Amino acid sequence: MPATKNMRKKLDYILRSTGRAESEIVAQVFEAGLDEVYRKQIADAYITGRISRQKAIAELGKDLIDDLDYAREALEADVRWGLKGA
Repeated sequence: MPATKNMRKKLDYILRSTGRAESEIVAQVFEAGLDEVYRKQIADAYITGRISRQKAIAELGKDLIDDLDYAREALEADVRWGLKGA
């Protein structure tokens, strides 16, 4: 099923099940999508060193930044381990 048909099907379901106006639902979806894209961009900026840890924590919360730090450290350890065997 093409993406636009699938999106329309989902939108129609939400409209029927909530009884809300299409414009309200589209605005809510846009806001949620924008928030998700913004959060991903902040995470990317932190990981690549374009923003500070403090700014990233202020935007995303300490728990998520701690998770990103843990994942980066684990990846770096894996790379170091892999390079030893090469």
